[in-house]
Amino acid sequence: MQTKTIKQKMKSVANIGKITKAMEMISVSKMKKAISKRNASSLFAKESFVLLENLHEHKNLSHPYLESGKGEKVLILAIASNKGLCGGYNINVSKQVSKFVKENPNTEIDIIAVGRQAKKIASRNELNLLASFDEFSEYYTASEVRSLLHVLFEKFDSEEYSSIKIVYTEFISSLSYEAKIQSLIPLSIDTAREIVGADDVKRDFAQYSFEPSEQEVLNTVVPAVLMTVLYQLLLEGLASEHSSRVSAMKNASDNARDLGEELRINYNRARQAAITQEIAEIVGGSSAVS
Repeated sequence: MQTKTIKQKMKSVANIGKITKAMEMISVSKMKKAISKRNASSLFAKESFVLLENLHEHKNLSHPYLESGKGEKVLILAIASNKGLCGGYNINVSKQVSKFVKENPNTEIDIIAVGRQAKKIASRNELNLLASFDEFSEYYTASEVRSLLHVLFEKFDSEEYSSIKIVYTEFISSLSYEAKIQSLIPLSIDTAREIVGADDVKRDFAQYSFEPSEQEVLNTVVPAVLMTVLYQLLLEGLASEHSSRVSAMKNASDNARDLGEELRINYNRARQAAITQEIAEIVGGSSAVS
């Protein structure tokens, strides 16, 4: 009976190992695709940012989304996953939200959630959930990002909020990611430069004439840069989620292999013990007969 039980456990562990290995390989593929999409949009992001930087800093022009709002509340946009089994990815996002709430005890904070796990984060921190986006497609479409940004603009334009913060996870490498909180509105030039990777891009627009006017061009560029920044951060979070899931599933597969080996040793021991017991019973029975 013992050998039969161990054999059933060995089969179950082997099946779990196959599932976690398959999930690991799927997440590797999805992580690479998310990184590829992020890189594909980087050229537009850099050129848009350079135009914004020149108009805002060199031409001394401004825009409402480049300055703090008139309200006193703060709005957080939290980016987490729809699914679990991704290691500490969602926990790290939750810690950043909790840290911000503790550091601002006298500030009224609302939250917009991207992902089902973000809704749970809002509930754990007892924050007022204004909206939830958990039905987005796998890699986010332009219309989905635009609809999310429209909600953010609408809330900021209501003059209830002084700023909009975004909590996301920066993808560093396939083995490294870091949860961060940044100001989305007002848009910081330094933050936008870091996100879009425009540190090495320098251009002078002084020789160009802008039509219909420099201010109207800026009014078009700022929302475009904000949409690009938001899209980049959503893809950063997606790549980080799959990176975390790859590590979690690899660890699970390794544990399943180690547990399977341990069960195999226990099975062999139990089988040998059963054989020894049967031999002893045969020898004992023959001795009694003789």
